[in-house]
Amino acid sequence: MNNEALRKGIVPGIIAGYIFLAFIGAGMVPVMDAEGAMSGMEMGNGMLDMVGGMIGADAFIGFILHIIISAIAGALYTAVFVDNVNLGSALVNIVVGGLIYGLIWWIVGGNIIGPAVSGGDVLQLSIDSSFFGHIIFGHLLAFIVMRDALMSEE
Repeated sequence: MNNEALRKGIVPGIIAGYIFLAFIGAGMVPVMDAEGAMSGMEMGNGMLDMVGGMIGADAFIGFILHIIISAIAGALYTAVFVDNVNLGSALVNIVVGGLIYGLIWWIVGGNIIGPAVSGGDVLQLSIDSSFFGHIIFGHLLAFIVMRDALMSEE
């Protein structure tokens, strides 16, 4: 595996992972006081409690763990997926490739690893915010990685 290809996907993975969390309402959000000043940060919707709970930790550690997993998923995308899945054009790679990659992580992460580690039911495959969040993750990751190739096609 090419180390440079791995490194190219880390930041796009982090960005796409954070937007995934924001989409499903599980990101870190600022808490404002009555005067409109930021008084702290809080975690949304319980999903990060579940992620943190996989290792016996709280939602903040769940947030950090999810971002690390997103960085790894981004690195694997650029080092493995992009090299082995070429669908013809950058736009098709973004639309179809991003869909495929998001579905892979929804099945592997959200429906196998997560439930197996946390004691839930494996392969429930429910169409919920996690499903759509993983699709958004795949598309956004593909777009960030492929944007230069997309611009050169125009």
